[in-house]
Amino acid sequence: MRILPFFLLTGILFYISGCASMKPADFKKGNPKSDPIKFFIGKTISDGVIENHGGKPTAHIKTETEGTLKNGLISIEQNLYPEGKKKNHRSWQLRQIDEHHVDATANDIDGTAHGLLYGNNFSWTFRLKLPQRKFIKHLRMSQNMYLMPDGNTMIIRSVLRKFGFAVVQITETFQKD
Repeated sequence: MRILPFFLLTGILFYISGCASMKPADFKKGNPKSDPIKFFIGKTISDGVIENHGGKPTAHIKTETEGTLKNGLISIEQNLYPEGKKKNHRSWQLRQIDEHHVDATANDIDGTAHGLLYGNNFSWTFRLKLPQRKFIKHLRMSQNMYLMPDGNTMIIRSVLRKFGFAVVQITETFQKD
């Protein structure tokens, strides 16, 4: 009768280990090496899809960005065009702190976003302000960015959460212009 608890415990451990999420450092051997500062200097455009909490596509989104570098700080002006909604504008300020860390501020985030950079992956989480909302004024936004082998394409996966639950997911492809 001891065999059943052993198999049950082993099964639970395999299930839990399968649920472990990847970490940015898991991409340290990925190529080409991602450099968000370099990637976003100049013009980029994106096209993507917005999905609801269940993964059902609900709208398209397009963006246009222009980045300029001065004294190690990149300023990015980004226009977002979500289908069926009015244009939104975001102003970013990014600075690479060291080999693996990038900090950023923006007009619609609270505080500073702290990013991790390993191989072809760049990821961060920040608190996004929602304009003109009565009850829900912030969402937690996580982004994973993957630089593709051509060096001019980046795939970005964003998940917006409230109370720990995914409420919106966005997948975009960014291209250097």
